[in-house]
Amino acid sequence: MGMNVKSESGSRPAVDRLTNLKTMSNRQLVLEMAQFIRPVRYTALMACALVGVAVFLEIFGVDLTRLIINTLSHFTATGVSAGPTGSAHAHRMVAAAGPSAIDIQAVGMLLGLLAVATILLAAVNLLRSLANTKLSMDMVYFMRSEAYDKLQNVGFDFHDQHSTGQIINRALSDLHNIRFFMNLSLVSVVEIVGYVIGYNLLVAAINPWMGLAALLPVPFWLIYIHYFGRRMQPIQKSLMDTGDQMVNVYSEAVSGVQVVKAFATEQMEVEKYKAKTDQLFSQTMETVGMWANFVPTIRGIATGANLLLFFIGGLLAVRGVLFAGDIFVFGIAMGAILSRLQQINQISNQYQVAIVSARRFFEIIYAPPTITEKPHAPPLPAGGGEVEFRHVSFGYKPENPVLRDVSFRAAAGTMVALVGPTGAGKTTLTQLLARFYDPQQGEIFIDGADLRNVSLPSVRQTVGFVFQETFLFSDTVAANIRYANPGADDQQVQRAAALSQADEFIAQMPQGYQTILGERGTTLSGGQKQRIAIARAILANPRILILDDALAAIDPGTEMLIRQGLSELLRDRTLFVIAHRLSTVKAADMVLVIENGFITQRGTHEALLSEPGHYREIAQIQLMNLESSLIDQRSARVPT
Repeated sequence: MGMNVKSESGSRPAVDRLTNLKTMSNRQLVLEMAQFIRPVRYTALMACALVGVAVFLEIFGVDLTRLIINTLSHFTATGVSAGPTGSAHAHRMVAAAGPSAIDIQAVGMLLGLLAVATILLAAVNLLRSLANTKLSMDMVYFMRSEAYDKLQNVGFDFHDQHSTGQIINRALSDLHNIRFFMNLSLVSVVEIVGYVIGYNLLVAAINPWMGLAALLPVPFWLIYIHYFGRRMQPIQKSLMDTGDQMVNVYSEAVSGVQVVKAFATEQMEVEKYKAKTDQLFSQTMETVGMWANFVPTIRGIATGANLLLFFIGGLLAVRGVLFAGDIFVFGIAMGAILSRLQQINQISNQYQVAIVSARRFFEIIYAPPTITEKPHAPPLPAGGGEVEFRHVSFGYKPENPVLRDVSFRAAAGTMVALVGPTGAGKTTLTQLLARFYDPQQGEIFIDGADLRNVSLPSVRQTVGFVFQETFLFSDTVAANIRYANPGADDQQVQRAAALSQADEFIAQMPQGYQTILGERGTTLSGGQKQRIAIARAILANPRILILDDALAAIDPGTEMLIRQGLSELLRDRTLFVIAHRLSTVKAADMVLVIENGFITQRGTHEALLSEPGHYREIAQIQLMNLESSLIDQRSARVPT
């Protein structure tokens, strides 16, 4: 890949580049973008070489046309005339062999060369088009692969700081802007330089002063383009930020369609989206206004220079310095030079867009690492899943800790229940165990190994999750279950589904395990999604399994059956359960009560019931609710 950013652990240069990104000059940003050409450098060289050949053949053909016109215009019956530059040899031929034969021979030879040059130019232009297309597609492939690889390996804090809409827009729209600019500028600059130098050399060969005069508009263009760019870039940045917000509103409305429908807020969402589109429209019109001034100015400079040069050329022709073929070449050359230089308009436009896009896109590519993996770190050693936290403190923002001085040890093969109010830090604790984040203080051990000293993949393969918010892919039921273990056979998939009590409802689906699920599993109930997620975690066969309130959407009867199915499987594994039901918590070997980031209580269910504190309070509340429910049910059965 072009930027060589491959893992969540990242590299120090990526951090430095992100730090320097805010202060990078436009020139430095262009050099950063140019690195995407590395994987396609051979295709780029071929495309540029074909452009050079095409420019040479076109200029050669124009020069041949000049010679043909001059030959027909200046050969006289006596062969005595001051021929144009490049035709002195032809004049001597006329004097020696006679004008009539030499006219036909010279013109025929030149026409033959012109025909060959034209055919070759057509063939080269075809190859050039194919090479340019391949260059564009290859660059898109490598850039998208680079962005996707980074997004798969970037740390959790990156996703905490960027919305889904921002990430999608930057990985697609900004990537396209950079790719288009690099492709356009690479080929177009070669073409512009080739035409300007080639035609100026040809014009200079006819008349040196005219070759020099042909370059008159260039400094005026460069000065104005620099001025325009400084004004346009802030507008482009605002335009792209609004585009991010539009995509975010759109994606949230689609993802949250059930909430929108449930609360009948369709019109509110329409108005929210309309406000963003109106903002985008006004910013777009501002850029249109800028370009409305830019294009006429650039064209005005070109037209003024063109008229001045044709006036000078006309005077020279009247005085006999230039001839018919020379005037023809001068017109073709000036048209080609000015038209190619006017391509600077398009390049400049795309340049302004690409500079802004590059700063946004490189925020993904150079995202700082959340987790630092030591070079050549060994895998996690074998063991039964013993877990130990030693004085662990962590905050998503270090100044606001979520966990404070947490210490505990869970023996291998035991069940640990995490209990506490919402926001106490229970989920954060389990995420630290999988090393989604590193604590600011303290150490975490699995089977005696500090997680900072072992390879990251081995930790992730050791710890399995069933999250509170279940995510299922738009794929078959079987593919979702075997997601973490692609090599599992159908029998293993069905066994995992049976242990999670999912086999029965899966069998009733239209195509059974081959049924395609809707996006995010929207065709299933909450409990069904959770059971498939549990089956997925079971099939992953982790040493440590974490159920993050995973049984909350499941009825008590099914929960009991799932626990019975898991009991055999978890005999030699460590289980962490975040739960609020006493029916789940009381089976734990150790209960940890977490409040405001501290472990305030620890022990078995029976031991914690006997002492005052948060655990006994929630137990009493649940028992009171259960008694109230039973009384209500009994009252409903008593006839009135």
